[in-house]
Amino acid sequence: MTRTYDADHGKPREDRMLEDLEDSREAVAARLRRAREILELDQKTFAAKAGLLPQTYGPYETGERDLTLVSAKKIRKAHGLSLEFMYFGKIDDLPHKIATKL
Repeated sequence: MTRTYDADHGKPREDRMLEDLEDSREAVAARLRRAREILELDQKTFAAKAGLLPQTYGPYETGERDLTLVSAKKIRKAHGLSLEFMYFGKIDDLPHKIATKL
């Protein structure tokens, strides 16, 4: 994966999106992708465990579609990702395994 660096912050842009309290589609997608990678799941398995079809979940992770509240709640229940993390990047309530690897 090619990383884009922010001149102002010196961190890879994707890493900043994980931390920033922004709810842009791109930032939400980056958080979902990173959490899934930490859990060592492919998109299909991650989606299935949350009761989502791959064609529903995929566009969330690629930033092609806004994450719906209904889908976010399913992801929260299946994988322990808090709504605050998915939408705003807050890591306070994440499972330890995910929080320590961000």
